[in-house]
Amino acid sequence: MKFGKRIIDLVYPPACAVCQQVLAPGETGCCTSCRKEIDHVKAPVCKKCGKEVPDRSVELCRNCSEHERSFVRGYPAMNYVSPVKEGVYAFKYQSRKDAAGFFAAEIIRVHGRELLSLQADALIPVPVHKRKLKRRGYNQAELLARELSNYLRVPVDTGLLERSVNTPPQKTLDPALREKNMKSAFQMTKKSVNYRSVMLVDDIYTTGSTIEACTRLLRAHGIEDIYYTSICIGKGY
Repeated sequence: MKFGKRIIDLVYPPACAVCQQVLAPGETGCCTSCRKEIDHVKAPVCKKCGKEVPDRSVELCRNCSEHERSFVRGYPAMNYVSPVKEGVYAFKYQSRKDAAGFFAAEIIRVHGRELLSLQADALIPVPVHKRKLKRRGYNQAELLARELSNYLRVPVDTGLLERSVNTPPQKTLDPALREKNMKSAFQMTKKSVNYRSVMLVDDIYTTGSTIEACTRLLRAHGIEDIYYTSICIGKGY
């Protein structure tokens, strides 16, 4: 098995999940240069979404103080800035599916103990519309959730939520339009669920409109405690 992997690595050398350059011997997942530049989320953070806040006297970030948040708490691992920003783009749009392992490991490195303590019943990747799924060939949130499942020993449920509206990319909209854009974008595919606690999984949290839309739908169907985790969280919202 190890010999086979060495052959594969010679033909398809493993690349950095962040900058896409071939890894040097001894490097795994991310090159040494990029690892030094990764901006992990650091305390103090918003007690809702997990975004960095100026000081410990600030309980909620501006966005969470201005918009009702139905989820219990969020656990983003890194700030959405370079070079991770470019790495997530490649993971999402350029078939860097192998990067899921590195990004999941970073989430666990930052929040692993807390995520284990939540004892969630299921990990629920934020779904993409079937048209985007067909065009892209994969849902990056699902790949991330499956890698997290290996660490947390929590099952992944991809059959609970469905993206019923093919919405335009959120990055093209201002915060108010993002909220409106997401309100009816999802639907439940099961009439009843037995989960008490679940964790939504996504690649990027910006204004929170996507996670909030999913949360409200899940709560309306009886799930009490809903958390989320993501690779990155945006700044300035």
